[in-house]
Amino acid sequence: MKQAKFWVWLFVLTLAALVSWRAGVRDFAREAVYPYENAKVWLDRTLGVRVKAVFSRVNHASRNAMLERDVARLRVLAAETEALEAEVARLRSVLDFTPAVECRWVAAPVLSRGGTVAVWQSLRVAKGSLHGVRKGDPVVVPDGVVGRISDVSPHTSEVMLITDPNSRISCELEMPGAEAGVVRGILYGGGTRPAAEPQLKLLYVIEPLRLRYLERDFEPPPRTRIVTSGLGQIFPNGLAVGYLLESRIEPNGLSREAEVMPAADIAAVEEVFILSLQRGPHAR
Repeated sequence: MKQAKFWVWLFVLTLAALVSWRAGVRDFAREAVYPYENAKVWLDRTLGVRVKAVFSRVNHASRNAMLERDVARLRVLAAETEALEAEVARLRSVLDFTPAVECRWVAAPVLSRGGTVAVWQSLRVAKGSLHGVRKGDPVVVPDGVVGRISDVSPHTSEVMLITDPNSRISCELEMPGAEAGVVRGILYGGGTRPAAEPQLKLLYVIEPLRLRYLERDFEPPPRTRIVTSGLGQIFPNGLAVGYLLESRIEPNGLSREAEVMPAADIAAVEEVFILSLQRGPHAR
């Protein structure tokens, strides 16, 4: 009996040591590869851009004029935003509202992509814990939500995309003035499936995202905008996620399920923005 317990404990300790060793090796390997990945991105964005500019004969005068117009427009928008921020702060003070959680945007170039053949379910970006990034931080582009941070090392981070089957996001339908009120659901990653017709270049196609547990008797119109609901304390409210394609009652008959097209073109993402929440010292 004692000998059997000895072998059981020996097996448990060996398994724990292997798990810890594997996690350490994984972080070490990511950090070891980071300088080479970062160098490749730097070369593409410096030398590559300059070479392309020389051979493409860009009309710099017209481009500069366009950029000057954009800068002027952004200055006007910035002035309007400052006025709105002042008004919001005044109303929060009058109504004694709890101030919003402070956050900052961290820009990060994409180093590499991973996942299944021809369809990426994760990204590796060139910002990590040394830049204030933490596990669970939302990742977005100007068009909408891309995913969230799933793993962090000192200089790099792994991003779980919203197309990953393991992704879950609390969302709601953006319908101003709708009589149905607030309609919320849980957005599931679609994953991949075999293509209906064999193709030479693309072995898999992306399934639409699935928005589940919607109100059963309310049928939302196609192209309805889907945004984050703010529930779950990960994604703030109002971030664009996608657009509704069609909906149907689930087989159990208790709720409605909808197919959603992502708002962001994830396959074309080259740089992302990480929403780094300014949490307290005891967070996580």
